[in-house]
Amino acid sequence: MKDLRELLPDYALGLLEGSEKAQLEQALQSSPELRQELEELQAVLLQIPQSLPPEVPSPSVWVKIKHKTIPRRDFLRWVAAAAVLASLGLGGWGLDHYNRYRTLAEEHARVARWLADPDVRWRLIKNAEGKSLGTMLWTEDGRCLMILSEPPPAGKVYQAWGRKTEGDPVSLGVFTTRVFETSYEGFASVGVSLEPPGGSPQPTQPLGRVPTS
Repeated sequence: MKDLRELLPDYALGLLEGSEKAQLEQALQSSPELRQELEELQAVLLQIPQSLPPEVPSPSVWVKIKHKTIPRRDFLRWVAAAAVLASLGLGGWGLDHYNRYRTLAEEHARVARWLADPDVRWRLIKNAEGKSLGTMLWTEDGRCLMILSEPPPAGKVYQAWGRKTEGDPVSLGVFTTRVFETSYEGFASVGVSLEPPGGSPQPTQPLGRVPTS
């Protein structure tokens, strides 16, 4: 049996079943801290599909989606549907919608692959005030995935940083999407900051960091 906290991502996405689900739900009833962490995690993971404006595809598009998706758990079905939307080209929705939904499908597929790994560890990324800004997933082989709640504001980018126990942080890359994958190998913690376009030599507006050891 995993630590109950480690079951929260699967539960948040409707993927948890059986005795593990029952034990977690029992623990949630008696633990305000666990419930709060679940709510914060749900807000991050469900922000991606909620980020796009409502769009109604033609009936023919939905027919193709139903034919190409396997009736499985809700989150995995949503990932498959988004991927199908991308592959269909979205008909009359136009190139802009096509590109946006393709990006969305790619982000969902990447998050799904990570969450399918039973060895993945996770922690909420919180700022100095304790507000959750996103989630970081990582594995012992040195890979990590950041999932931010919101895209950076206009005129800004996110920048990931690796920090050893001593010395200045080292840039791990600049990104403008919500989902970013990089390597933390050799670093004791990974953080993220808000920077001007192109990034900065050192963090100018740190948002939060997560220990990896």
